[in-house]
Amino acid sequence: MSDSVLDLAALDDAAFDTLYRERIEPLLLAGDAERVGAVRTFRKHATLAAGAAIIAAVAVSVVSDEGAFAFFAGVVVGAIGWFIAYAPLGALRQRVKLAALGAIAEAIGVTYHPMAPEPETLPRLKNLGLAPSHDRSSFSDFFHGERHGCAFDLCEAHLEDERRDKDGDRTWVTVFRGQLLRVSFPKAFLGVTIVRRDAGVFNAFAKKADFQRVGLGDRRFEKAFEVMATDQVEARDLLHPVFMERLLHLEEAFRGKKVRCAFEQGDLLLAVETGDRFELGSIFKPLADKKRARRVVDDIAEVVRLLDAVLTAERAPLLRR
Repeated sequence: MSDSVLDLAALDDAAFDTLYRERIEPLLLAGDAERVGAVRTFRKHATLAAGAAIIAAVAVSVVSDEGAFAFFAGVVVGAIGWFIAYAPLGALRQRVKLAALGAIAEAIGVTYHPMAPEPETLPRLKNLGLAPSHDRSSFSDFFHGERHGCAFDLCEAHLEDERRDKDGDRTWVTVFRGQLLRVSFPKAFLGVTIVRRDAGVFNAFAKKADFQRVGLGDRRFEKAFEVMATDQVEARDLLHPVFMERLLHLEEAFRGKKVRCAFEQGDLLLAVETGDRFELGSIFKPLADKKRARRVVDDIAEVVRLLDAVLTAERAPLLRR
């Protein structure tokens, strides 16, 4: 790795302070200068929107005896007014976020794009029973880079399923929101290894043909996860103690749930439900906050450390085959 590229896996306070001072803080300070005026304008427009909502509700109540209709009219007018008032502030928040993430990506030697097409990771996870069925999806915060000679892709995914009530009214229910990760190994795997949250007595119903349960001798890991594979020896090579520890830590660090992954066709495919990550926080508070930036950097660093646990040749004999 080039000396000019920051290694997040070895990030300490001094290195972060330098990254923040030189690359991130100037962007946040510039955003803060604009934010103060934007928040002031928003509050004025939001007050006008609230007044318009009250006027609309009163006007409708005068011409109609339906109190519910008057209330609905007020809510609609107020919501439209609030949306119009917030739009410039939301656009500023997005610009600052994209600039900051772009600066972080450049510092660590990866590329960043705010939007992304559906990653190939998703249909493969779905085929392996590790991702839910859904009717619509969106993807954002796409990172692409290379670690130890292996390419990786990371993005956020939001999956929703269409539901209809007894009256036929449609609603959208979130079935997954979190990160999808793909890491390409230099060698294809001999089989397929699946790691998912332990489903207890339901594990027996989820087993696939040709897969066998893998015992790893780590009580803490086996209490949390169920491992199945078509090649027992390969699975134990891949799920070495360092990787198991990092996988447990990833879930804890991301404050996520239902981590699952698979080793298939030369790729590690991973999904973790975390909600919306890589955000700088509320636009109503000062943006130039080192703690905000540290959270975002730490999120990315945690993924890099997981990559290291998987890809370090000394810890993954499979890579030397």
